[in-house]
Amino acid sequence: MKIIAHRGDSASHPENTPRSWAAAYANGAYAIEADIRMSKDGSCICAHDPDLARLFGRPERPENLTREVLLALESETGARIAPLEEVLCHAAEGRAVLLDIKDESLPALEAIGNAIVATVPPAARRRIVAGCHTLEAVTFFSGGGEVQILGFIPDGEKGEAFNAAGAGIIRLWERDVTAARVSRLQALGAEVWATAGGVGTIHDTGDTAADNLSAMAAAGIDGVLANDVAMTKIILETLR
Repeated sequence: MKIIAHRGDSASHPENTPRSWAAAYANGAYAIEADIRMSKDGSCICAHDPDLARLFGRPERPENLTREVLLALESETGARIAPLEEVLCHAAEGRAVLLDIKDESLPALEAIGNAIVATVPPAARRRIVAGCHTLEAVTFFSGGGEVQILGFIPDGEKGEAFNAAGAGIIRLWERDVTAARVSRLQALGAEVWATAGGVGTIHDTGDTAADNLSAMAAAGIDGVLANDVAMTKIILETLR
């Protein structure tokens, strides 16, 4: 089972930061995940939340502030906002990167595509996984064929539609993981990843434990999005 570091190695480092991404790879992650939004002046930045309250104690939304202002933010715990190019550099160096695209407006999708072309050489672009929440975003990225596409499906019944539209990887919530569903998607040629924890489990999103990972492994999951890369790797090694 591949380990995808949820917002980087976010159990030990501030999420969506170069520190969390570097630690994730060092601890054995197959890929890192970064959340992508837009600034007021049209730049792509790495931020999960729709506002700055949780990490920075500010009420503004990223799309209402300029890139310069956003990149200058830093909390007492070391949280910061990085530009998209900073995470794409990992793909340029041969490592896998999952982009969780929070803003799927056409300007945002075009800006992401432009950043990929400007930052990542053609031979390395298949290391990038465009994580799409809508069929429209899947269709946008499936036209070029340069990046892999993952469908962040809202529920377990949407996997076939996202796969048919061009998503070669389907992300399930842990609550939606069943052996039958995973097998059905894999029979269509899709890889199936799951986000650990979240609604329907006893864990926060990205958190996990041995029993949960064992159940997902038994269901045939190909990859897991988890917060604690080192712990997840240790548990998976005991399941082999």
